[in-house]
Amino acid sequence: MTYRNKKLTQLAKDAPCACCGKQDGTVVYAHSNLLAHGKGRGLKASDAAGMFLCYTCHTELDQGKSMDKAERAEFTHRMIANTYIYLMENGYLGVVCR
Repeated sequence: MTYRNKKLTQLAKDAPCACCGKQDGTVVYAHSNLLAHGKGRGLKASDAAGMFLCYTCHTELDQGKSMDKAERAEFTHRMIANTYIYLMENGYLGVVCR
């Protein structure tokens, strides 16, 4: 079963873009396009593999011509990391010790 979390994805609307930092009302939770993250034909990747991207950066990732396949994968990993850093530093995610 693919992880889904509506509360996590909705945080994007008030967050800065993980790439350019814009907060222009277009930031969305962009899912990874990598097979390793659960992406498949007709399937979105896990919500655990997403990033906050503005319209411009999201469009460049999905449809732009400036990155090759390896660069897109590296960009995806960096933006997911940036998103999780933002979430932790702003108190949205934490660590539970058991």
